[in-house]
Amino acid sequence: MSRLLAVAVVVLAASATNAKVFLSQDEALKLAFPGATVERKTAFLTAEQQHEAKSLSGDEVLPSALVAYYVATTNGSVIGTAYFDTHIVRTLPETIMVVVDATGRAARIEVLSFQEPEEYLPRPRWYEQFQGKPLNDDLSMKRAIRPIAGATLTARATTEAARRVLALHEVLKRPAAGKSASP
Repeated sequence: MSRLLAVAVVVLAASATNAKVFLSQDEALKLAFPGATVERKTAFLTAEQQHEAKSLSGDEVLPSALVAYYVATTNGSVIGTAYFDTHIVRTLPETIMVVVDATGRAARIEVLSFQEPEEYLPRPRWYEQFQGKPLNDDLSMKRAIRPIAGATLTARATTEAARRVLALHEVLKRPAAGKSASP
């Protein structure tokens, strides 16, 4: 079973339980990009791009070939790109929005839904440490990202998601053979 299908099954099963939804996608995008024009885009990764994103992120799983992202502009200039990542924390899913700034660094992380017990959810201040972080070896729990007692699995899952998103963003901004760059 693919990772995406497994997450979808868990999301559907857990949605019948006490899922905690904090923000809708629209609310999160408005919070991240007040007053900006936000456009949804879709990219179809080649097998080569999927492998490159996997390698850059350090993830063990090949990303989906279908990537949806949201580009925010103000006065015709891109101010950021948002990606939504749903992943399993311990046994249940979490959905976060990772915003990448115009320089390719993490700008913001917002939790949209969290289905694990709320005591496993870090405080908002913990997410602030991702601001300005590029995709490099320091973006890890053993380096620039502080762990959290009692929420280690959430911290690890969030850090891995940020790495996945930054890797996808990096791959998408590179021109594919015969095409121009997207985000």
